[in-house]
Amino acid sequence: MSAQSPGLAFPVHVDERELAEDLAHASEAGRAAIEPMIQRLKADGVPKEWLSKCDAEARDGTRLPGCVKLYIPQPAGQWGAVFLGGSVDGKPKLFVLAVGKRHPEAPWQPSVYEIAHRRLQARR
Repeated sequence: MSAQSPGLAFPVHVDERELAEDLAHASEAGRAAIEPMIQRLKADGVPKEWLSKCDAEARDGTRLPGCVKLYIPQPAGQWGAVFLGGSVDGKPKLFVLAVGKRHPEAPWQPSVYEIAHRRLQARR
């Protein structure tokens, strides 16, 4: 954990295939913000204080019960990551469900929350 991230940090697992898919749909600015953050999270974990609970049921129809999110860049960037909590060998770990734009301007462009919702539903 870096000196800038004191306190508890949760290890992160990234599905590289899903990450590549998300980054392929991101703008150049989005990739420039997301890629270094994901590398940092893989190396150092996610500081607890960066996480916020996702709405179990949001106004946009997404359902992300038990999920947490962080904004990229910190503290309130326009991109984000959604994580599903789990454990490996009895130790807590966060699994990246999706990364992307939090609230895209184009109505046809899915938000990071919509992508995470679809992936979560596919896993259940």
